[in-house]
Amino acid sequence: MLDWINNAVLTLADPLFGWLLRLPWDLALVLVAVGTGAIITFARPLCTNQDLLGRCDRDKRRLNELMRDAKRQNDREARDRYRTTRNMIGIKTLKAEGWPLLAAIVPIAVLGTWCFQRMAFVPPRAGQSVTVTAHFPVSAAGGLAHLVPQPGLREVSGQDPAGPERWIQEIVAPADAQGTDDAVATWILQADARPAPYVLEIRYKAGTYTKELLVGQPGYAPEMESYGNDQPLQAVQIGMQPRKLFGLVPGAERFGLPPWLVAYFLLAVPSVSLLKRLTGIH
Repeated sequence: MLDWINNAVLTLADPLFGWLLRLPWDLALVLVAVGTGAIITFARPLCTNQDLLGRCDRDKRRLNELMRDAKRQNDREARDRYRTTRNMIGIKTLKAEGWPLLAAIVPIAVLGTWCFQRMAFVPPRAGQSVTVTAHFPVSAAGGLAHLVPQPGLREVSGQDPAGPERWIQEIVAPADAQGTDDAVATWILQADARPAPYVLEIRYKAGTYTKELLVGQPGYAPEMESYGNDQPLQAVQIGMQPRKLFGLVPGAERFGLPPWLVAYFLLAVPSVSLLKRLTGIH
């Protein structure tokens, strides 16, 4: 079901947003983030009482002025009274914030899903070494997995570039595989660019498992293909470099936030305030 929803979203979003992939990535992310802010901002007149919110904003500004005057005059009682009134207005305006977010949730969800699939990683380039990792249950350690050769692909995991290609790899136990709790088999591939994705075929025991690899294009195939924990081969992962805004903004892996998503939030949240000021929307 989730795969069907994901594919449906991409079918809808690719014609709308695919042109962004041909722009410099940093500019594309800025446009996506500002676009998110615009969706939230322009949903507000449709969902809120702008006259009421405008009067509330003017009242809060006036109360802030009165609080500064009371502070200069050392009138604590008046300052506390103004603060209480401002907080009451704040509670009233806070109740109106949920409706624009609710109205914007579907387009933002579509845009976010598209970004996860299209903007999170640097697309593999022609001739670039790409690591393909197949994840198995721990009990599979010591077995052999076969990646089927095909035109345009080269396997370069051997130390000697001119040596034999190692399409058959041993499945390595977690103790010998860094950064994973699974048993894994790993191939390092180089590929020629082409518009259609390569369909990698990995054979293990009696099963054949496929994973797409797109090379030399503005986009990329999904990083991970999962087949289920009950399968002899559980997942295949393509190693790609995460995107970072201007090459600097890190991720927050502790909270499961990749670098692009951290940068997206850093740009999208203040863009709402900026657009509200520029448009006069409350």
